[in-house]
Amino acid sequence: MPAKHGKKSAVSSPANTSPQQETALFPIVGIGASAGGLEALEQFLGHVLENSGMAFVIIQHLDPTHKGIMPELLQRATGMEVFQVRDRLRVKPNCVYVIPPNKDMSILHGVLHLFDPAEPRGLRLPIDFFLRSLAEDRQEQSIGVILSGMGSDGTMGLRAIKEKAGVALVQEPASAKFDSMPRSAIDAGLADLVAPVEQPADQARKTPPAGRPARSAGRTSTCSCSHVAGSRKKLVTPMRSSLKRSSTSWGFSCR
Repeated sequence: MPAKHGKKSAVSSPANTSPQQETALFPIVGIGASAGGLEALEQFLGHVLENSGMAFVIIQHLDPTHKGIMPELLQRATGMEVFQVRDRLRVKPNCVYVIPPNKDMSILHGVLHLFDPAEPRGLRLPIDFFLRSLAEDRQEQSIGVILSGMGSDGTMGLRAIKEKAGVALVQEPASAKFDSMPRSAIDAGLADLVAPVEQPADQARKTPPAGRPARSAGRTSTCSCSHVAGSRKKLVTPMRSSLKRSSTSWGFSCR
């Protein structure tokens, strides 16, 4: 269990940024999770350096009738500030943003926008909805992560990210409490890397070059997608160097 942090508020707002900072295209990591995702999210965030230079946006399937306490729960796992998203909140690096219950969310020009769901509960795909907008907004600076969950939400969003030369990372199904979402993304051939949340740090060195299939627990996924090697190196290298808090971090960290 990652060390707890209690110095920062989970509900405060980021300071205003300059126009130059607002237009800077730092990488944004969109993380999709559903059933069984809280533990994976805590472990994931617990291994991210506070000054990684990236922003993390979490889209989880939440009960629309429950008060949103996810930011407070996740704040215990990270030294980054964790915010529950308000409409038109600008994203800043080294921060974590959590979708509120009963909302869909998109991003445009680095600003998060909230919407009332158009589909009835049970038919909504909020992870796909956000990841598609992230792909359009950040292009090759978009990173999609799919963690534990039921169904296939997130697969189409990862496809959009891959089409824009972004990076797709998926939790190893065997390590997920519910493996449907990770397995859907893997079966679609979209994952650049498949790894358990507690993957040893040196797994990053095994991340294949662009165009080669991602490997997972001794087997190979059917990833047939490829993208510009220079763009991929620009994204994966900082991911490797920044997500390295402990020797049991996700597979894209290294020492």
